[in-house]
Amino acid sequence: MNEKLRSLKDLEEEDIIWYIYFFIVIFALIANNFEKKYLDTNNLNDKLTGRKINIILLTVALGIYFYFYTHAKEELDLIKRSGNPRKIQIAYERIITNIVFVVAGLLALYTELDDNSSTVDLAIF
Repeated sequence: MNEKLRSLKDLEEEDIIWYIYFFIVIFALIANNFEKKYLDTNNLNDKLTGRKINIILLTVALGIYFYFYTHAKEELDLIKRSGNPRKIQIAYERIITNIVFVVAGLLALYTELDDNSSTVDLAIF
């Protein structure tokens, strides 16, 4: 596939991810609303519902981060063939950045799952 077609395909996939982020924002606001309800009423079901939504959102975000990591690895393989040292360096930097996001996403998800008291409000975005 030539570079222009590959770039167009990448942008179409990125558009889909932006739509997913749009829904993440909406559901994060819904989760915050459940947390506010809990603070007003002390209804544990509201707190647990908000927490479940946050766990789902963190899982979706982790999937997105992992997608970007695998995409960066594929791009590096293509760029290595060109032999352009600067592009190769940038591709490695993107891979490192994506690894950091994946690790951060895993840690955030672990923290949310491990927080049985739910006393810590984990800002995820």
